[in-house]
This record gives sequence, C-alpha cells and structure tokens, in this order.
Amino acid sequence: MQKINRILFQVTVVLFSMLFITCKDAKKETTSVANDEVKKTNTVINKSPQQLKEEFIDKRFGMFICYNIMSYGAEWGEANYPIESFNPQKLDCNQWAEAAVSAGMKFGLLTTKHHEGFALWDTKYSDYDVASTPYKKDIVRQYVDAFRAKGLGVGLYYSIWDSTNDVEKDRIDEEKLGFIKGQITELLTNYGKVDYFVMDGWFWRMGHKEVPYHEIRALIRELQPDCLITDHTHLQAPYHMDIPYFEGPFGAYPAEGNTMASALGHCSVKGNGWFWNEKTPNGLIKGDGVETILKKLNDCEDRYCNFMLNCMPNRDGLLDPIYINMLAEIGSKWKPNLSRASLPNQGPQIITTAPIQSVSASSGKSENLYDAKQVKTDHFHWESDTNFPQNIVIDLGEVVSDIDVLTVVPNHRCKPAPETALAEGNITFAKVYGSKDNKSYQELATQKWEVNSKYRTIAFPKSDVRYLKLEILEANGDKAIVAELEVGKSLMD
Repeated sequence: MQKINRILFQVTVVLFSMLFITCKDAKKETTSVANDEVKKTNTVINKSPQQLKEEFIDKRFGMFICYNIMSYGAEWGEANYPIESFNPQKLDCNQWAEAAVSAGMKFGLLTTKHHEGFALWDTKYSDYDVASTPYKKDIVRQYVDAFRAKGLGVGLYYSIWDSTNDVEKDRIDEEKLGFIKGQITELLTNYGKVDYFVMDGWFWRMGHKEVPYHEIRALIRELQPDCLITDHTHLQAPYHMDIPYFEGPFGAYPAEGNTMASALGHCSVKGNGWFWNEKTPNGLIKGDGVETILKKLNDCEDRYCNFMLNCMPNRDGLLDPIYINMLAEIGSKWKPNLSRASLPNQGPQIITTAPIQSVSASSGKSENLYDAKQVKTDHFHWESDTNFPQNIVIDLGEVVSDIDVLTVVPNHRCKPAPETALAEGNITFAKVYGSKDNKSYQELATQKWEVNSKYRTIAFPKSDVRYLKLEILEANGDKAIVAELEVGKSLMD
C-alpha cells in the first residue's frame, strides 16, 4: 500500500511539473506575442524626416504637462526628495486631455522623469518611482491612453541628468549608460507609438560625448523609427536632434521669417520653476494671459514653430480652474491658419551621427568644437584669431562610409536674455575636404551663405572618410566663432 501511495505521489509530482512547465511556456508564449504586438504598434513604415517634420508642425499647438516630484515641493534638481506625499487620489488624465481639446491643442508632452529622477512609471531600474508611492499607479499609461482617446499626439519628456540615481557629469560608466538606455527602452516599448521624444539635462549638463549621443539616437530609431527627437540643448539648430527647442522663459523666440521646424515652451502661470506650487491656482506671470498666449501662438505658427503651453497639474493630479478657463477661452478665440504654406524643405540633415574622436584647429581652443563646454548659462565656443583662412580638421577615429553632411552650429548667447543665436562670427564662405589618411585630401564642397545667425549645413557626395577638413575662408566679423560641429549621414544605417 505504501509503495502504491509512493508511486501515486511520484506520478502526481510529474503531472504537476508538466502542468507547471506548460503554463510557464504558455505565459512565455503570451509574453512573446504581447512583445511582438508592442513592436508592431511602435514600428511603422519609415517616413522621411521632411514628412515627419511637416506632420509635427501641422499640429501647431500642444500641452506641455510639467508634473513630477517638484509639484510636491522638491527643489530643482534635488536628490532623494521624500516621495511619500505623492498620492494624487483625484488624478484624471482625461481632464487634461479634454482641456487640451478645448484649446485646440493637438498633442501633449509629459515630464515622465525630471532632473530629480522620479519616474512616473514603474521602472525596474529604480525604486524612486510612482510604484513606490502610496499612489502606485502608472501615470504614463493613463496619460497616453487619455490623449490617444481624444485623437491627440503623444510626446514623452525624459531627463538624462538624474540627481537621485547619480547620473551626473564625470560619473557616467557602463552601468549608468545601461540605466539610461534601459529607462528609454521602457518608455519607447511599453506605451505604443510615441510621436515626440524630448530629452533634457544632457547637452547643457554633461555634453553629448560622455553619454554617447550616437548610441542613444540609434536606440531611439530602433525602437521608434518615426519618432521625432529633441534635446534641450538651448542651441537654435538641429544639432543632435530633429526639432530644435526654444526655451521661452530664457527669452528664446523664433525670428521673423524662421523656416526651421521647431518648438517653443512657454509658462504663463506661476509655479515652482515650471511645476505647480501654492501660487499657481491664482497667479499668472506678470503681464501674461490669454492675449499674450494668442500673440505668441500666432507668431510661432507663422514661423513654423509649435507652441507648447505649460499646464501644471496640482497635487491632486488635476488642472486648476485657472487653466480650464484659460484654455477654453483660447479655444474660442484661436483657430489654426490653414492657409499657411507647407513647411519649406528643410534640406539635408544628419540622421546617423558619426562620433567625432578629436579635432584640431589652426587657432583657438579646438576642444570646444565637439563637446559641450558650458558652466551654468555660460557657453564656451571656439573662436579663431583674425587670420583667414582657418582650418579645422575633424578625426572620426576610423574610416566611415557614406558621410555626406557637416553641420556647423553658430555663436550662441544664453544669458542675458533673450537667448539667441548670433550672426557675429558666423561662417559666410567655406570649403570641405575629405581624407582617409590626413595626407591626401579631396575637395568635397564649396558653399557661401548670407550674413545671418542661421546654422550652416554643408552637404557633399557620399564619401568614405576618416578626416574632414573645414576651411573657413570668410566669416561675419574679424574672427570665426563656432558653437558645435556634427558629422554624419543623411540616411539611416
């Protein structure tokens, strides 16, 4: 009898194990199917950069939703601020979406993680997230679902700089880079198609070299081929991005006649540096209001620059009445100018960046040409002496195939306001040469520009090169000034 019982027990164990394995395999298969569906949702037929920009610029007006741990009292960039108070029991992303529609907005942009490092989704890379608060629920999911249900585009903002998780200048290693890539992967695989991905606290905080831009860009392209990219560089050029950003509170503004597809963020209501505080429910910034917003919105529309109005949810997770009323009034007074001409051709733009290994120059501090040199709001650009021509030699470290674009970012002023690109020192006449050995050079392009503050793009036939030489023959003023250089290909690898 005991022997029979033992046999029955062993058979039961075997059957249970087989059932467990079957269920586990089924779960794995279901997960695989779900992941495939996510990929299908995210991956669409690649559109040209021109088409993506046209579609984005036609949205015209969007809601910048600054909502994160700063809304609950954290200071700008403060690490490890207590998150126990984060418990917005009335949070309603449908209210945000309805308010956006009432104003005529066509897309949203949510601060999924600001400089303080608090994630509005359940990230597996940190416990400093919404899942660790009394609230627990995924706010990114609620936002994308609510905005899509109203036919609105979806944008996600993500800060590279993360004070709580020590993602900081001079502290980036493989683990930190894996952290950044892991969180970006979560955001760009778990929430369907993302139209607009905004990064901040990167270029101006640590430069694009320590956190390698080409790797981040390649990851985003892989996960979301038709997602436009912005980094808040403060530079008014598509340098390491698709859509440059104008920082409204710094006084940055698209110039009259601007045709560079771009976006501008604006604050009208008082808050804790873009985020909600006790002044918000009753306080407009002095001299601001509906008429100010309408003027800026119309200017931006004429200048091919999307206008993004900051709307700060309060600690209950709702927009205060001051926003609900203001947005409804804007919607009653503003209609898009459908007679505006289509976005002019944006010309060649770098889609795949070739990282610069080093730069030499005939004068000036050549290291300022390829990695951000910035302290707070002071930018340190390359400045030549007064002799012309000036030669800049860019070393890519190895021979790279199909290089066909060089972008030159002009002189830039951040403070005092207004933040702007400057005509002073901007190149007006230059030639580009290519070489594999830094000895034998072939001329690739010659180009002249008008005297203005616009960025310079030099296109040339696809070339297999390690070295590019930029020969500056003339500039506006007695010396040439360059903020940044970028080299790459106008097509994806």
